[in-house]
Amino acid sequence: MRHSERAHAFLTAARAGDVVTARAFCTATARHHNQYFAAGMDVLIDAIAAASVEHPHSTFTVKRIVASDNMVVLHSHVVHAPGEPGYTVFHMFRFEGDLIAELWDVGQTIEAQSPNSDGPF
Repeated sequence: MRHSERAHAFLTAARAGDVVTARAFCTATARHHNQYFAAGMDVLIDAIAAASVEHPHSTFTVKRIVASDNMVVLHSHVVHAPGEPGYTVFHMFRFEGDLIAELWDVGQTIEAQSPNSDGPF
């Protein structure tokens, strides 16, 4: 499995609430840099799983994948409820061997009335 496939599978497992599988994609010392959650990959995985319970009709669609050496970036569209424009999210992963060692993520609300006709994707 390529790093890009592992990154996608990690997010898919976490969003499905399968924290055991999500954790299996990470090194024992994996860390994240999300400013809204305490340090520790387990904290972030649990938060992703909880968000899926809180928003049971949410969707997660990967629009682009960029990979180079041990780095992978997923550009995704996340929608919490049908009819909402949702968010554009970038997840950047650093791998050690075949495991995720580090994760950064940033998101932006998609404005329903954006002046940019090019759209977010």
